[in-house]
Amino acid sequence: MKPIWLNSILLLLALNTVVGAQNRPLMTETVETVEKGKGRFEFGFDFEQDVVYNLSGLEGDLTRLGVLGLRTGVGERVELQLFWTAQEFLNVNRRFDAPNTPNLDFSGNSTSDIGNVMVGTKVQLVPEKGKRPGLGFRFSVELPNTSSESGLGTDETQFYNSVLVQKGWEKLRLFGEVGLAILGDPVSGGAQDDLLIYGAAVAYSVSPKLDVVANLHGLAGSGGIGTEEETLLKLGVQVKAAGLYWDGSALFGFQDSDPSTGISFGITKEFPLPQFD
Repeated sequence: MKPIWLNSILLLLALNTVVGAQNRPLMTETVETVEKGKGRFEFGFDFEQDVVYNLSGLEGDLTRLGVLGLRTGVGERVELQLFWTAQEFLNVNRRFDAPNTPNLDFSGNSTSDIGNVMVGTKVQLVPEKGKRPGLGFRFSVELPNTSSESGLGTDETQFYNSVLVQKGWEKLRLFGEVGLAILGDPVSGGAQDDLLIYGAAVAYSVSPKLDVVANLHGLAGSGGIGTEEETLLKLGVQVKAAGLYWDGSALFGFQDSDPSTGISFGITKEFPLPQFD
């Protein structure tokens, strides 16, 4: 698979296409918010290998079709966010005993379900100016739309909040994120696991029309079954062509339950929001 990813990234690099502050394919949020009165629609596709679901006792290759995002600027420095995956498919390569194994409700070597809905708000607290970095805050809630019977969900609501920082130079932009994830424990009723959110990303403008990006992002702490630690690295590109933002990336996981590798492709379109008098 790696040669295919490399060829895909090189193809995007070869496009002669100005890249804005769109977030895809970064996992770490930027400080900038969508301009007031505008919206940003995101659509993508993900494929990840060797994903482990310790709660359900499943391991396999995961495909996400219709990775959707909607961002709207509702104030000078306020952005509302909505994310959802239309369909997730897991090709099961291995099964093992786990707490949720007796509740699984599918047959064969594959399972599927809709993805969780995530709603959030991002606020730009301090805009970047001169030597001063930009600061922001993001709060989001992930709703348990993916069922535990499919083996892909936990039936738990998750809460995330983090502080964002950003600093740019002529061609280089750095992004950072640190915060707290409050994850419902799917094994112990009424319990939760609190993990540290961390992220660091860099974007470099190869030309006025192309950015290369790298992003390390994860969760750290005393997680349990279904709330494991994560350490993910993404390498990718951002391109603008034909009025759209295009992105492609390769993913590498480092924790036992992380996907070993993966790829992602997507597009982003900005549009004016309807104005009502």
